[in-house]
Amino acid sequence: MPIIVNNPIAIATCSLGLHPSHTLRLKIQSAANAGFGGIELFYSDLQEHARAHGKSLVHAASEVQELCNSVGLDIVTFGPFMNFEGCPSPPENRLKEAQEWIDIARALGTGIIRVPSAIDDRAVEDEEVIVAELRMLCALGAEGGATISFAYESLSYGVHAALWEDSLRLANLVDRSNFGLCLDTYHVCARVWGTPQTRSGRLPGGNAALRASMERFAKECPMDKVFIVQLGDAEKMDPPILPGHPAYQEGRDVAATWGAYGRLFPLEHDRGAYLPMMDILKVWLIQKGWHGWVSLEVFHREMKEESMGPDILARRGIESWKKLRKLLASSAS
Repeated sequence: MPIIVNNPIAIATCSLGLHPSHTLRLKIQSAANAGFGGIELFYSDLQEHARAHGKSLVHAASEVQELCNSVGLDIVTFGPFMNFEGCPSPPENRLKEAQEWIDIARALGTGIIRVPSAIDDRAVEDEEVIVAELRMLCALGAEGGATISFAYESLSYGVHAALWEDSLRLANLVDRSNFGLCLDTYHVCARVWGTPQTRSGRLPGGNAALRASMERFAKECPMDKVFIVQLGDAEKMDPPILPGHPAYQEGRDVAATWGAYGRLFPLEHDRGAYLPMMDILKVWLIQKGWHGWVSLEVFHREMKEESMGPDILARRGIESWKKLRKLLASSAS
């Protein structure tokens, strides 16, 4: 009997367009029309909405919550809260900023702030410092109102946490109920399996590395540590992103460049998507039985075009999810 994959599905607001005409109001309505149950609200979208309407971020957040409620959307997470742990600015400054984010999250009615692993090259690698600061963040989220949790995401180009194993280790060390993981297929693949710098699009030994990673995940990662799963595929780059390519930036991690230039919705093979999504999701969603929120988070250069608007992207996203669900169900039968 086939397994039914029936997770609640969300989409990141950044993935609904990056042109100035792609307003947050349009994105919210498009997500609801397409059949999404929630959104992951990006700070930049809230910031632009507040600016356009002459409101503070907290007042704009309350307005956005009402708008989402009116169309039946949950605000699943708010983020990304970048460069917190181990970074060089005084801890009290970072905690003050964190309190502002927590106030906004409460106004939004969401319970989760996404915290990507630090990408500041000046960040310390001392895990005692990192863990202590993350515990202070958790303490802030647990006081003064509804508890805010933090979904920590190992970015494939993070300076001290680039693998899901790193984020799990830190979550275990932090040991707070409001600190868990954000898992992202793109970042897993971009670290151990794929690269935009070869014509094959693959890292040497990538298949074995990914297989070993998922075997470890199945054995070591308790799903109560997971707060959200994000899906992102990627375009096989032809030509590769090497010096002379329009996307190439000297000194920038190529996984960061690729992730902003050519991330696609899962299984969009007609657009060049080729990451081994099924190898990961068979473990996360079926073998480990993740039943919580799944969110689509993609970035692509075409999203900066006015014509690639929220309606088109929302429809592409929901069709991608339907295709993925069907393949997962058939593979598990």
